[in-house]
Amino acid sequence: MFYEPRGDGWRDQLITTKELSEALSALSSKIIENRDNELCVLRMLNDVDSIKGRPLPSYEKNALQSVEILFNYIREYSNFDQSYYHILNSLQLAFTRLSLNDLSFLDNPKHIAVKFLEQLMTLGHHFNQNAGKLTQFFIHAIELLIDRLANRETVTSQTFMMASKKLDEYFDGFDEKVNTNVAKILSDVEARSREAQADRFTDELIKSKTQGEEMPIFLLDFFENQLTGVLHQIISQHGVRSKQTQQLLTDMDTITWSITCPFGDPDYNGRYQADVGQAMKRVFQEFQSRNAVDQYVNDFFMELEKIHEKKLQGQRVDYDVMISADIFSDEEYENDELDPWLEPQSRSKFDLSRLEEDNWYHLEIDEQQVRSKLLLVSQLTKELLFINMSGELVLKASFDDVEFLSNSVKPTPIDEDIKYKHATKSLIRELTSRLEILKSEYQTFNEKQAEDRKAREKAEEASRIAVQKRFEEERALQLKQEQERHRKQAERQAEERLLEELDAKQRFFIKSVLRKLKPGATVAYQDDSGKWRELKLNLVSQTTQRHIFCDAKGAKQLESTRDEVEELIVGKRLKIVKEADNTLDPLASLVIDRRKKLSQM
Repeated sequence: MFYEPRGDGWRDQLITTKELSEALSALSSKIIENRDNELCVLRMLNDVDSIKGRPLPSYEKNALQSVEILFNYIREYSNFDQSYYHILNSLQLAFTRLSLNDLSFLDNPKHIAVKFLEQLMTLGHHFNQNAGKLTQFFIHAIELLIDRLANRETVTSQTFMMASKKLDEYFDGFDEKVNTNVAKILSDVEARSREAQADRFTDELIKSKTQGEEMPIFLLDFFENQLTGVLHQIISQHGVRSKQTQQLLTDMDTITWSITCPFGDPDYNGRYQADVGQAMKRVFQEFQSRNAVDQYVNDFFMELEKIHEKKLQGQRVDYDVMISADIFSDEEYENDELDPWLEPQSRSKFDLSRLEEDNWYHLEIDEQQVRSKLLLVSQLTKELLFINMSGELVLKASFDDVEFLSNSVKPTPIDEDIKYKHATKSLIRELTSRLEILKSEYQTFNEKQAEDRKAREKAEEASRIAVQKRFEEERALQLKQEQERHRKQAERQAEERLLEELDAKQRFFIKSVLRKLKPGATVAYQDDSGKWRELKLNLVSQTTQRHIFCDAKGAKQLESTRDEVEELIVGKRLKIVKEADNTLDPLASLVIDRRKKLSQM
């Protein structure tokens, strides 16, 4: 499509595949070292003395121009860092060599080379000179990998597959090191978050156990002046929701109960033995582990032991009490109202809701645009943490520093909408600019196109008729199959109804036989050998539901459960010869009398 009209004999001057490959090898260093935002391999080929001024075959020229338009489009619209062009240039040379074998891979989004390019484009969106040392080493390793790929004289899909595997290894190693850096930052934030939790919740938790409650003065003083420090340290180390914090709060409740429990409580001794001793031991150990045991703490536990001894002996204990109350609550509420961050005017200056964790932003800091990722919006420490691509901390801004956030931090999401598929727009623009070249050739093949159209329409009509015929045949076959399916379904439903009727009749027959099968009834029984014998039903046990059949001499011949009797009836191996008389069977009477005697003993 792209070659221009030439005079006669130009085909003899076409550049061969071998000459083109050699020329690309000669230009590899110049292509790789190029730092411009545009790279024209075709123009550079014309500077090679061995092929200068000679035409390229149409396929090869199309391949070179298609790859060139694609990569120039990426450079123009991606806003990559200038140093990243080295990777794009080397990759363009590798794409050029691959397209000379098969240009169709550019239209396949699942092709390994296309996926390789998209992976590097995503990386380029977040790379710049401020990305950190780790990223600089990472980019340098990728440059060496792409340079080796570009310097190969033959590039195939298999070559890209090996390069992609190595690139994945680089990414895995890079991500591991970045995660290590991020983990250090998060660890520090977590420690400061626990400290902030301790500052915020220690007094609240102590108040929740004492405020508004009637408590002994010595216990209230211990909680507010001694245990507060221990609770603060536990929250700082483990967090407010930790098992250690919750255990200490539970032990406080247990100790409070052990002292304030009403006199004469019958459950006091039992609960004391179960809970109080262990609770006091755990609280004392918390003081010991922090070297916080002083004379005051020792005196408190000594006094506590004396009180427990008296209460365990049933003695009444009198001590001074008071009701704890927060006399500064109104003052603290008024101070909260003065928080500048909560003022509507301040809040409107910088809206945190615009930010999303793990998103990338352009931050304007000191009149310099910095690419950063929002790692964390910490509500406990009241700060924003931005990191670079290496996982290093770029900016830590406090919520309270509203003026700095409003004036210096202007986060703009990084646009990653430039994808591989958008390069087709650039191709269309290039083709449109070359339309004049094609007009001169349009008239020459117009008539041929009309002839081809007629032949194609004729072939399409024949194909349409054949398809219509085949469609009608398939439709008739489907109709026949549908009718056959309905017929079989009707037969199956009729058969199921017949089986249901037979099953109902059989159940009714079994029930009628069982109703007649009472002690004293004579039956015909076919044993396993097939021989028929006449037996008499002597007993139907109400306890075990077993039927006992005896011969004429009274010897037991058959003892069956109700289910087994039903199976014999269904198998036609048990038939009633004579129904039982209304008179009570002697054996049954004997069993009934025996049961009555046993119940009276």
